[in-house]
Amino acid sequence: MRRHTVRTVAWIAFALAVAALPATRGASATERIAAIVNKDVILESDVDEQLRVAISNLHVDPSDSVTVAKLRKDVLRQLIDEQVILAEAQKQNITIAKAQLDAAVTKAVENVKARMGTPANFQRALQEEHTTEAQLRAKYEPDVKKQLLVMRLVEKEVQSRTTVTDAEVKTYFAAHRDSLAKRGEQLKLSAIVIGFEPDSIQVKRLHARADSLRNLIVVKKQPFEEVARKFSDDPSGVRGGDLGTFVRGDMVGEFEDVAFGLKPNEVSQPVRSRYGWHLIQVLEHFPKSDSTSERVHARHVLLQAKISPPDEERARKRALAVRDSLLRGADFAAMAKRYSMDTSTKDSGGYLGEVPVTGLPPTFQESLTGLGENEVSVPLKGEAGYYVFKLRGRVPEREFNFEEIRDDLKQLVMNQKLRDAYDRWLDRIRKNVTIEVKD
Repeated sequence: MRRHTVRTVAWIAFALAVAALPATRGASATERIAAIVNKDVILESDVDEQLRVAISNLHVDPSDSVTVAKLRKDVLRQLIDEQVILAEAQKQNITIAKAQLDAAVTKAVENVKARMGTPANFQRALQEEHTTEAQLRAKYEPDVKKQLLVMRLVEKEVQSRTTVTDAEVKTYFAAHRDSLAKRGEQLKLSAIVIGFEPDSIQVKRLHARADSLRNLIVVKKQPFEEVARKFSDDPSGVRGGDLGTFVRGDMVGEFEDVAFGLKPNEVSQPVRSRYGWHLIQVLEHFPKSDSTSERVHARHVLLQAKISPPDEERARKRALAVRDSLLRGADFAAMAKRYSMDTSTKDSGGYLGEVPVTGLPPTFQESLTGLGENEVSVPLKGEAGYYVFKLRGRVPEREFNFEEIRDDLKQLVMNQKLRDAYDRWLDRIRKNVTIEVKD
């Protein structure tokens, strides 16, 4: 099922919106006022600054005056709503601990670094703004504190008081069944992955380099995230190697086998997968519960060999040879076990399960949807190597049953109830403040 994209509640969108390198606010006598909430002033420059961020984030055409004008009204309304909520937070004596504020500011700065792409780009941006990282943190802190206050109060007054029952979910399902997305056609596929293999000299060189980087982290105590940001070949490097939280089956087998066995903050020995050499650090380990699977939150450093045209050609020829053997009657499962680099499927005959057609790489879709049952594909070039597929069968499009989409529906109903509860609560606390919007 294609997961529903739920319209984000306004307070969440506002609370998480942070400009790349914010300018210091300071009202001059000539600045125009957009609105006043109690005695707190919202300047036209505040609205303009957040409008620029919104135009960029939402990919709005700045020359579309009608859309920009509407967006500006939305931005002003959100700034007013923020001040209303902050006034209520002050009334209720809501506070933020310094440690939590420092951590949130650090995360905001890390997000800026990630958007900049490289440490050099980040330093260049600081120089262009005539500021330092310490000054940037100081500029962020007031806005981040406001965001945390808003989020804490809304969690207390809205989120913690909003629940969804099974009866409500079933009622929603019955009322909207005809308009819900269908479960698209799925293909039962098996695959043999012939990976791009660098030559042995490159492999040994990268292994030695991974050992050296581990020494920097474990012995010389360099922060893992700094090493990842500087040396990792994975896109996650700009986030300090952070991969977020994942369950078994999300990553390649060699990676998971190590990650799920590490203690929090332990750094693995170099681990080789078809993507290269990894150094893995688990930040959190969440055991299985009644409602969730076992999960880990990890980050890594990835060192990848540079795949050359000869490496790709060797893989292509091996894939052609494997396909020729299959066409001559070789057993697919036996060939997968012998030749496939996909360690998560090779011992099960390369079986991938029921794969949604829309979930296939676009370059694979035409070739695989055109296969007959039990037919073997030509080698298809992918990111990690060449793939030889076998079509085991087809599962036609159909409607989802309730159990298949229960969790998605529950989230839909929850978001709808949160929006309604938030709007009612905001209307109520607006009555406690004086709001003046200037023309």
